[in-house]
Amino acid sequence: MGSGSDAARQAAQVVLLDDDFSHMKQIISEGRRDINNLTRSATLFLYKNIFSMLLAIFSIYAVFTYPLKPSQISLVSMFNIGVPAFFLALEPNEKKQEGRFIKNTLLKALPASLTSFFSIAGLVIFSQVFKINNVDVGVASTYLLSFVGFLILFKICSPMNLYRKLVLGMCFIGFFVCAYYLSPLFSITTISSECLLFVTVFTIAEESLMRNFTKVFEWLENVEFIPKKLSFGAKAVPASGKRNTGSGTGKD
Repeated sequence: MGSGSDAARQAAQVVLLDDDFSHMKQIISEGRRDINNLTRSATLFLYKNIFSMLLAIFSIYAVFTYPLKPSQISLVSMFNIGVPAFFLALEPNEKKQEGRFIKNTLLKALPASLTSFFSIAGLVIFSQVFKINNVDVGVASTYLLSFVGFLILFKICSPMNLYRKLVLGMCFIGFFVCAYYLSPLFSITTISSECLLFVTVFTIAEESLMRNFTKVFEWLENVEFIPKKLSFGAKAVPASGKRNTGSGTGKD
């Protein structure tokens, strides 16, 4: 309480300045909103960062040019991460948080990261076989990366309401408007028909990969790898503090 002693206020985690317990509901709601919005934002950021790390390691190992330019990644980051994370953070969210924060965030981001990695790595390998130039590969990789970004954004926004539909629609339209009208700024060019065919095939494959990876990681999310309580064979001591050592008669 705000009227309590200085020592009590210093030791307390929450201090009600006006001594009104009716504000506790608002405090809990605000805390849940912060945690849930942080989880959604962290999932979007981890998606792109894990994918970039995997593709960078693979490009070093396979000795090929990293397909995406910084300007292209900026376009994807703006409408898959930055803009939706900002507007979704303004929405009230009182859902109770369950499980561990890091575990839940990683398991939600990994399906999209692995999907983008396998699809773009496959595109790069096929482009070398079919002699597709690096410029077309970069633009195609941008489209593939953004498609998975919208898939995970749709999953994070579910269940949908009017506000989330507006945010998702605004990001989707904004991406293609910037890709068309600001194409020189974001290094977006017209791709060849062969590359367009590859984009279509890999886009269909991405939806299937994303769905199956999500099922696997949702199963892993419910698995408890570390037991909550470990028993080492210790015997319980009676509440009186004495231990019976006789043959059952109560005498030593």
